[in-house]
Amino acid sequence: MRKMHGSIIYFTTGLPSIMAICGFCFCLFTQTLIAQTEPTAVDGWGIRRQLEEPITEGVIWVQCQFEPSKDWDSGAFFDLRGEKSNDVIARIAAEPYQRKGSDEKQIRWHSAYERPEWRLYTFTPFESRPYTLTMRADLDRKSYACWVDQQTLGEDLPLTSNAAVSQIYLGNAGEPDDAAQGRQLVVSKNAPKGFEFPRLLPETEDGLIFRFAAVGDPQLGFSGFEVDKARFALAVDQINRSGAELSLMLGDMVHVKTDLKAYDAMLELVKGFAAPYHYVRGNHEIPELFIRYFYRELHYSFVHKGVRFVVIDAEGNHVGMSDSQLDWVEAEFQKAEKAGEEIVIALHVSPWQNNERGRGKYNQIGVGRDRLRALMKQYQVLLCLSGHYHRPVWHGHEEETHYLVLGGTAMVSAGSFGWCSFDVYPDRIVMHHKPLFFGYERADVKQLHSAQGWLNYQEIKAQHPYTQQGPLTIPRKRPVTGK
Repeated sequence: MRKMHGSIIYFTTGLPSIMAICGFCFCLFTQTLIAQTEPTAVDGWGIRRQLEEPITEGVIWVQCQFEPSKDWDSGAFFDLRGEKSNDVIARIAAEPYQRKGSDEKQIRWHSAYERPEWRLYTFTPFESRPYTLTMRADLDRKSYACWVDQQTLGEDLPLTSNAAVSQIYLGNAGEPDDAAQGRQLVVSKNAPKGFEFPRLLPETEDGLIFRFAAVGDPQLGFSGFEVDKARFALAVDQINRSGAELSLMLGDMVHVKTDLKAYDAMLELVKGFAAPYHYVRGNHEIPELFIRYFYRELHYSFVHKGVRFVVIDAEGNHVGMSDSQLDWVEAEFQKAEKAGEEIVIALHVSPWQNNERGRGKYNQIGVGRDRLRALMKQYQVLLCLSGHYHRPVWHGHEEETHYLVLGGTAMVSAGSFGWCSFDVYPDRIVMHHKPLFFGYERADVKQLHSAQGWLNYQEIKAQHPYTQQGPLTIPRKRPVTGK
C-alpha cells in the first residue's frame, strides 16, 4: 500500500516500513535502513528527512557524504533531531576556517556534547571533494560518536537531548546557486562495512590481579560549573564500565573553597561510582570542609590485594607537611615493607619538581618534601599519583619512584580531559590514559586532542619531554611470586 503526503512517499507492507524521499530510500529493517541514489543540493534550507516512526532505543548508525562547493563560506550541520526541528540530539557541524596570517584554508569540524553549545573542534584541510560523515548514537546509553573520513571527531559524547530520533538533517551549506552536495545517506543498525568501533580500554592480559582508576582535578566551577559536572559524571561512567575495583580522586574536587553548592554537587556525583572511591585533599578544599563532606581524615591508607595506598595531605604553595604526618607516612611504609606490599602514594601536589610546573612555589610542597622523598627512596615507593598541574599526563622516573601527574576533567591546558586506568599484574602495573571523548591512547598514538584541537605529540614533547605518550608499563618493586 502507498500513501502520499506532498513530496514524501510512504510505503507500508507487512514488513518494516520503507520511506523514499527525493532519491533517498530509508529501509527501516532491523539491520539496515537505507540508500541514497543521487546527489541532493544542500543549500540554506538543507535536507530534512522525517522518519516514519521515531527511534527510541538501541544503536543507530548514520552516514553520508558531504561535498562543499569551491567557494563555500558558510556553516553546515549534520544532525540527528527530535520531532521539533530545534531539538538537536547529536551533531556534526562544519565551517570554513582560516587562521589569522595564514593562507591555508581549513574546515573546522565541531562535535557537540551534553548541550549544543559545548563543542570539540577538529581541523582538516579544505578540499572541494566528498567528506564521509559517520555518526553512531547509542540511545540506551545516551551517547554518540562521530567521525569525518574515519578521523575521530568525538567518542562517548553525551547526547544533547533525550528526545526520540525523528529526523535526519543535513544542510545550511551555501546558496541555491552554489550549494554543497549531499549523497550516500545511510541509516542502519549496523556499522558501515570495515568500520570498527573502538574499545573503552584494551583487553587485559593473563594474570591480572585488579584494575584501579585515578582522575585528576574535577574542580567543579573552574571552567563552568555545569560543564565540569558533566565531564566528571562521564569519567565516573567510564570508570564503572572499565571494571575498576577502586578509584582515586587526586584533589581539588571544588574550585571555590567555600562554595557549599559545589561540595554538595560532588557528593551527588560520586554516588554514581559502582566501586569504592577515595578522596585526596587539594589546595581548593578547606581542611574543615574536606573532613565534613568527604572523609574523616586528611591523610589515611588502605590495602587492596597486596597494594598499600597511602593518601598524603600536601597542598603546595610551600604550606609544607608536619613532622607528625611524615612520622605516620614512615610507619605506613614500614607496614608495607613488612607485609611485602607494593606502595602507591596519592597526594595533590607532586614531590617531583623536575618539570616546568614543579619549579614554581605554588606547585611545591615546601617543608617536608625532602624527607618525604628520602622515605620514598628508602622504602621503594613504586608509584606517586598527583594532580594540580592541569596539563596532559606527565611522567617522571627518579630514584625508586615513577611519578605521574594527571590532567583531570576540569580545565586542561594543551591536553585532553580524561583519567587513567592501572592494571596490576604480579610483575608490573600498566597505565592507560583514557581521554574522555576519544579512545584510549595506543602505543602508536601520534597526537592528542585539546581545547585548541589536535596537537602533535612530537611538538609537545619537544617542549615538555616528560609528557607521557601512550601506555606506560612499570615493573613492580615487590613482585608477587608463586601465583
